[in-house]
Amino acid sequence: MMRIPNKGRLEVMALGLVLGTWAVTGTTAAHASSWGATQSISNWRYLNERYTSNNEWEYYTPKCVWYEGSTLVIKSYFDGKTYWSGRVESVSTYGYGSYKFTANLPWGKGLLPAVWACNLSPWLPEMDAAEIPFNNSQVFQTFHDWHNNLTQWNRSGNYAGNYHTYEFVWMPDRIDYYIDGTFTGTAWYAIDGKIGIHVIVNTAIGGDWPGAPDKTTWNTSDGARYLKCSAITYTPYYP
Repeated sequence: MMRIPNKGRLEVMALGLVLGTWAVTGTTAAHASSWGATQSISNWRYLNERYTSNNEWEYYTPKCVWYEGSTLVIKSYFDGKTYWSGRVESVSTYGYGSYKFTANLPWGKGLLPAVWACNLSPWLPEMDAAEIPFNNSQVFQTFHDWHNNLTQWNRSGNYAGNYHTYEFVWMPDRIDYYIDGTFTGTAWYAIDGKIGIHVIVNTAIGGDWPGAPDKTTWNTSDGARYLKCSAITYTPYYP
């Protein structure tokens, strides 16, 4: 989700982008030596800080994050002076396996809702299960390697404002991506699963990629936009 300044190129095309030395191809599920039990992820660190990476505008506050039953909710709004939003990062780190988000991502000019994962320290690699960065219904899935080269796909459709299941499966030699159970692409890249990655859910506001919000962004009944995740699960894979 983070856009590290890069003087190289960012290229996007529907369903296929190849940068670097890996290839995007169709794939079948790898034979698993062992799959563990599916775990629900709900133990979070709640950010409480002004966030300026990628020239973003928001202040993350725990007041914009809560649960409605088992559904994680993140609220984003502008109070006339400050852009408020929420971000959670899993306390635990996870390795090889399936990361699945059943999520309803909002849309709005200048908003960047995302369900994703990365190491955090150091930042890369990063695996974005879904982002909706523009005022439309186009969803992006991205893998960032150690040098912030991108493998990225986008699909147009009725995604924003509706629940869909976004998934990436991290294997020893690749990362496979899915939407609603349909395979969308593979980033061929070997990463040691012992590094561990944090699961992250947030909505950024403004910044380098989605651009600036305007008054249409908050044209809702209560002047806010909401990201909702009804399920976030991790199923470990042991090679």
